[in-house]
Formats: sequence, structure tokens, C-alpha cells
Amino acid sequence: MAYNKFRIHVILQVVLLGLTIGTGMYLFFNTNLIATLFLIGAVIIFQLVYLIRYVETTNRELNRFLNAMKHEDYSTSFAGLKIGPTFDQLQNTFSEFTRQFIRVRSEKEESLRFLQTVVQHVGAGVISFEPNGKIVLINAAAKRLLQTSDINNLAKLNIDGNRIGDTLLRLRAGETCIITADRNNTKQTLAAYATEYKLGEKKYTLVSLQNIQNELDRERMANELEIARTIQKSLLPDSDPEIPGYRIAGICRPAKEVGGDYYDFIPMPGNKWGIIIADVSGKGVPSAFYMTLTKGMIQSQMLYTDSPGEVMARINNLLYNTITDKFFVTMFFAVLDPARHTITCTRAGHNAAIHYGGTGGTIRHIRPGGIGLGLERGELFETTLQEEALQLKPDDIMVFYTDGFSEAHNRDRVEYGERKLEDLIRMNAPESPSVIIQSVINDVASFIEGNEQHDDMTMIALKVTE
Repeated sequence: MAYNKFRIHVILQVVLLGLTIGTGMYLFFNTNLIATLFLIGAVIIFQLVYLIRYVETTNRELNRFLNAMKHEDYSTSFAGLKIGPTFDQLQNTFSEFTRQFIRVRSEKEESLRFLQTVVQHVGAGVISFEPNGKIVLINAAAKRLLQTSDINNLAKLNIDGNRIGDTLLRLRAGETCIITADRNNTKQTLAAYATEYKLGEKKYTLVSLQNIQNELDRERMANELEIARTIQKSLLPDSDPEIPGYRIAGICRPAKEVGGDYYDFIPMPGNKWGIIIADVSGKGVPSAFYMTLTKGMIQSQMLYTDSPGEVMARINNLLYNTITDKFFVTMFFAVLDPARHTITCTRAGHNAAIHYGGTGGTIRHIRPGGIGLGLERGELFETTLQEEALQLKPDDIMVFYTDGFSEAHNRDRVEYGERKLEDLIRMNAPESPSVIIQSVINDVASFIEGNEQHDDMTMIALKVTE
């Protein structure tokens, strides 16, 4: 619009100047009016001066505007200057352009400040530097990870003699490196990823830093737990024993990678079998350690006697002198004599065993007296420890279990309970021990409705077949 007005004004001035010159020439050749000729000449000179001044003023205003933009001088005003009404539109256009430029630049500066604020508060470290190592940006996370405060060049970046700055400077776009450093006996492992960008003609490198020490520790712990799980699994029976006239099955499902539950089938002199189920208080690695220790104690003490009560007493003495006061062990120890169809039971604070009578379908809880192993030096333990012998008949069933089954709870904190166990044993009495155990596992899983398993689950089922 301003350019159109400028062009029209120039054309008009040129046309007017041409008319004036033409008039002057006509009068010069056809009249002798000297005064008039001088007047027309003065008008021609005025028009030429005006036209030149008009063009120069336009150029001067345009040059002033461009210089202001060049030097980023946005305080220059182009409005309100008394240089003629024909320049008002041009000045207003310049002023509006300046206002728009200031607005856009202000928005960009606000975006940049916002971006800088975000970069300063992100959890990952961010550091940007020039090819000569000069640092142009480093956020708080990077300072913390690199253990520095004020630094302006990578050459000064060292941790305990480790020239980390040189390592970062050698990184190229798309490359990743691992940086390890120790300070105050604390190991730190950083993953650095580099990218490159350009601002104008300058190249910069941007490196993101992430402390991966925790991930490495978790991975190492997971590997160690997997090894522990494999070792613990090897301590459990790899298969169910074959006992004439009987069928028997067992299972152990830890709540974590490793657990404190334990079961075993141990052959004894006279074709007898020791059936053991135990539960170390707590969960996880410490409980698994004491479970392994208990297994070794049981096997060593059964070399001296086949009495479950005497074995229990010996183990209690050993555990009391070994286990910490934060842990104890509950155990149900039964000795099966297949030839006589008898089973002799002792219990050290463990859940009662469930006996299902194959003839009448009755349910009994076998609960001989006894307190947990490792809680007391020996006098009270041996005084309270009892043995209970049962005569087994065809189709009788014995189920030994840990409280991970009976105390399993749903989201409403309602426990599974012993009554459901009894009902399932009665319902599945015609089935094999392995089917009975699996039916309990399935029913507990359905009951807790996807709730996390909070404790180890171990169960043994024994059935008389003849």
C-alpha cells in the first residue's frame, strides 16, 4: 500500500514537471513574457528539488529502518515524524513491522526461557559445548552427575583423575559411551549420548547424561537372585518318590525370587520315609538362607536317629545358636512306615496337617504340641514337643501345607482359610495327590482375584492306595 502511494506520487510529480516544462517551452517560443518565463523556470526548479527531496527522504527512512533492524534497535520509532502526509503510510508500515518483529521476538525469547527452565529441571543431565570445549549450556542435573558447580570448559572437567571432559569432547553424533567414577567410596556409572546441531554457522554438541548405576545394580541383583533361585530349587526334591501302596506329591511356590519355605522326602532306615515341610519366618534372601541351613541340619541329624521328636530337638539347639532373634522356623515332621501303614507326626509351631478318612470322609486336624524352632534354648521346646501316631487306611489322605495357602487374601483382605482347603480335599478325594494340589492352587488363584501372592506357598499331599 505504501509502495503504491509512493509510485503514484512520483508519477504525478513527473507528469506535473513535464507539463510545466512543456508550458515553459511553449511560452518561450511563442511569447516575449520574460517574467512569466522566469516564474515557470522557478516552478520547474522547485518541482525538481521537491521530487529529489521526496525520493531522498524515502530512501533515508528506508535506510534508517534497515539500519535499525541490522543493529537490533527496536526502540526506533517511525511514526509521528513531521515529514509530510505522503510518508505517513510508509512510516506506519515501518512502525507496524517493528511492533510485529518485537512481538515475535518476545514470543521466541519467552519460548527460549521456558525451554531453558525445562532443561534446567529435567532429571537427565544436559550439557552443550563448542568444538573447542567451551560449555554453552549445562543444567543442574549435569552439574550434580558430573560433581561440579561452575565450569566453562570441558578441559576442567575431571573426577578423581578421570578426564571426563576429554571423553565427552571425543563423542560424535549418535555415539554413546559409559563413564565410571568413584568419589567418597560411591561408585557412579553414567551413560552419555551425543548429538550435534547448528546455530547459524556454528556447530555444537549436545550430550545427555543418565546415571545408570541403579539399573546396573538391579540387573546384577536380578542375576544373583536368579542364581539363588536356581540353587534353592535344586535343594527341593526333583521328583516325587515312589512308595509302594502310596502316592505322594509336593510343590513349592515362593512369593519372591527365593523364599523361606521348604519341603523334602528323605528315605530312612527300615524302608521308612521322612516327610518334612517347613517355613522360615519372613520372605526373600534371608529366609532362603536359613531354609538352606535348616535342610542341611535335618539331613545331618537324621543320621543319628529316626525319631522325629529327637531330630526336632537337635535342630532346635543348632538353630538357637545360629539364627538371629528376628527369625525362627516352623516345621511339620512326619515319619511314614509303609509296611505298617503308620505315620508318626511332630510339629514345631507349624500349621496342622489335614487328615481325610477314606472310609467315612471325615476331616481331622493333626496338631501335636510344639513351639517354633530357634525361639528357645531347649528346655521349653523339649517339654512342649509331642508326637502323634496315626494308623492309615486305604484312600486316606494327608495334606501338609504352609500358611501361604490358608492366609492368602483377596483385595478385601478376606483370607482363604482352612475351611476351603477341607472342602477341596473332600471334593477331590478320588483324585491323585498332584491333582488335589493343583485344584487348591487354582482355587486360591481364583479367590485372590489377581491380588499379589504375599507369602510362599508349599504343600504336600499323601494318599494311601492299598
